Amino acid sequence: MNAVVAADYSTPDSGEVVQITPGLLWLRMPLPFELDHINLYLIEDVDGWVIVDCGLFSSATTEVWDAVIEKHLGDKPVKQVVVTHAHVDHIGAAGWLCDRFDVPLYMTGREYDLVQEFLAELATPNGDSQVTRVEFFHRLGMNPKQTTSLMAIYGGFADLFSVLPTEINRLEDGDYLTIGSNRWQVIVSEGHSIAHASLYSRSLGILISGDQVLPRISSNVSVGPHDPDGNPLRSWLCSLNHLKTLPADTLVLPAHNFPFIGIRKRLDELIEGHQQDLKKIEQICTEPMHIMQQVEQLYDRKLSLFDLLLASGECLAHVHYLMQKGRISRSLDGEGRYCYQTISADQERR
Repeated sequence: MNAVVAADYSTPDSGEVVQITPGLLWLRMPLPFELDHINLYLIEDVDGWVIVDCGLFSSATTEVWDAVIEKHLGDKPVKQVVVTHAHVDHIGAAGWLCDRFDVPLYMTGREYDLVQEFLAELATPNGDSQVTRVEFFHRLGMNPKQTTSLMAIYGGFADLFSVLPTEINRLEDGDYLTIGSNRWQVIVSEGHSIAHASLYSRSLGILISGDQVLPRISSNVSVGPHDPDGNPLRSWLCSLNHLKTLPADTLVLPAHNFPFIGIRKRLDELIEGHQQDLKKIEQICTEPMHIMQQVEQLYDRKLSLFDLLLASGECLAHVHYLMQKGRISRSLDGEGRYCYQTISADQERR
């Protein structure tokens, strides 16, 4: 059961804005995916506007930005761009916005460095990086056709990013951005991405949460080829618990779905959801199973190729968490795939 209460705002039409408070606008930017939108925010400063998250880099996105800037920002210019994290729907148009208005980009350094490395690799793919990805997908249990198709998806990501500035203002956890008469605290979280920055204004009682806390869906927490032995779920659960220090009546402005009240209850729901997934994986892995076999057991619907990428990465994140807790073991089968098996109580006592 979802415990959040939707805040009393009309959802803007695609490409339109709604005022949250004076000087804070909610923009609904369309996305060409099953999740068909991202929520972006504009905050008025004394001498301009600050944009928080940007959308994909596409003609549809730039047309929306042109219209919003002309219609809603008055005579004040855009003065800076803030990106919560480096996933393409958040950062794709950031370089274009910074270049158009000759303004700085603010984001965490680890996110910036990772996305620049990723884009450089896509621009000049080398044999080693390609082999690493292919091996990663094979060890999940994917077949050659699935692997080839996923490699093509990775290659297509480059077109959705504009060229980022060569230098940025690097945000750190605990930093403050003063915008207008309000201070926004930077809260850095790990798990969904490497260093996600949410913005919290105590005076307004508002958290711009990016993908860190969403009201209806759970953000994907995945292990990927860039860190094949990582444990992002441990970091994610720690980050969710840390956010429980925020006041219960905080207004959360998320990147998807709708603004809501009830952050602590929602955090509890998200944590409990992952605990249930961990239990399911332990229950199905009584015999050695590779990740694709686990995905088939855990999802009762046909997955698109992109959904399969997300599902397998998230399943692997849960498996790695259980491995580091000593509750699952890993072995390599005769075809070079990693297989996982629950460690029984008898095995634990040995």
